[in-house]
Amino acid sequence: MACIRRAGAALLLVLAGSADARTLRALAAQQPPPEPVGEAPERDKDGGFGSKAAACGACKFAATGSCAMYKSCVCYTTNAHFSVGGVPEPTDTAHFAWACGNEGGSKYEMCFPGVNELYEDTFGDKIDPNNLKCP
Repeated sequence: MACIRRAGAALLLVLAGSADARTLRALAAQQPPPEPVGEAPERDKDGGFGSKAAACGACKFAATGSCAMYKSCVCYTTNAHFSVGGVPEPTDTAHFAWACGNEGGSKYEMCFPGVNELYEDTFGDKIDPNNLKCP
């Protein structure tokens, strides 16, 4: 008898989960992802970006093309080149990378500082309260 009750409870959980999945799919179909802002900058041969501005532009392009990233990403960048004692200095010392947060440490710098949160998004673009990018 206990086995039948457990099976019935498992069936109810499966049915409830599939109803939630249908609801989420229906909600996702209502709003397409926003268009990314700007152009995606090219990466250098080494896989990094050649400047802080290019890395910040890549972060903005990636984050503005997804509502989840748009609402949660604060772009930071760092130069991943560090001098090492006893090793000759390479010719390419610009290897910038970006991240959605400063958890990488003190070498990460905010891409778009001084943003007015009342009138601008975290990327420095003006917010239109009548036409929100991601409501």
